Amino acid sequence: MPIIGGGPAGMSCALWLHNYGMHPMIIEKEGALGGMARLSPYPNEWLLGQRGKSGRENAAEFAGHIRDLAVETWLGGAPQRLRREHDGRLQLDVAVAETATRSLSSPVIVIATGTRFAGEEWLNRVENARRVAAAGRLHVGAAAVGELSLDSRSHVAVIGGGDNAFDVSRMLAENGIRVTIVMRSKAPRAQPVLVERLRRHQASGMATVMAEHTVDALDDGTSRVRVRLDGGGDIEVDHVVLLFGYRPNTNESWLAELALATDALGYLVVDNNMETSCRGVFAVGDVSDPAHPCIATAIASGTVAARTIEKRLARGRVHDFAHARN
Repeated sequence: MPIIGGGPAGMSCALWLHNYGMHPMIIEKEGALGGMARLSPYPNEWLLGQRGKSGRENAAEFAGHIRDLAVETWLGGAPQRLRREHDGRLQLDVAVAETATRSLSSPVIVIATGTRFAGEEWLNRVENARRVAAAGRLHVGAAAVGELSLDSRSHVAVIGGGDNAFDVSRMLAENGIRVTIVMRSKAPRAQPVLVERLRRHQASGMATVMAEHTVDALDDGTSRVRVRLDGGGDIEVDHVVLLFGYRPNTNESWLAELALATDALGYLVVDNNMETSCRGVFAVGDVSDPAHPCIATAIASGTVAARTIEKRLARGRVHDFAHARN
């Protein structure tokens, strides 16, 4: 039973299917399991029983659990085509590194492809953004910030006004890094608790919030990056970080044939059992949950899908057995 994506949601689904006596198979395009959690160096304060551990450490523990169970895993697996066959089963073609394309047939497919950091459109629109990124001064997504070598003289511009922008800015300020948030909205989109946590750093001058501003261009002619703002005004920083949230990984060509229903942002629409608009195709984790994306909900959604799949297939087995006896 193919599970496309090896993040927390896909691994959770595989765990439950394995425990039900089924044969899940995780297909992960990267070289390791973990998904977006594998990129996060930050302590995850929101996962019960995992106090003080980073997203990266959470991902490693989940992957270790899957490895200990000997769940079949195809790393470097790239889906090529997903379609419905005449017999009603789903057919998935997968290209695996250094081997020929392999085809899998199953009554059920689970999509757990997650999300990616948003920001590509901004990089294309803002003058010199691509050049500054190539020079290692502009970074997309929260994970990159934790990997930077920064000292107390550093100044970071955070572009965005959501949860990640305020939470990452707070962590930078707590480590003695001066930060300026540039957001186009009048008020933050971040949760009030995250806005409040940054407030004391604003009072101390370690954090500044510039509302109703956008970036016109970047200049990197000196040792620092000059951020030119609309309507005039520049700030000089050592690094620029784009924190615009996430985009679902649903625009890949192998998904097109089934024409699964999506919402206005491209997330897969699912019912209460995590089933998409196509019967037998389930979607778990962040790819189907724009409202509550986190490791906890990803794990839960994988569990819900696995329970539904087991019940449905068990009913089918009972029906087939009864039919054979008659």
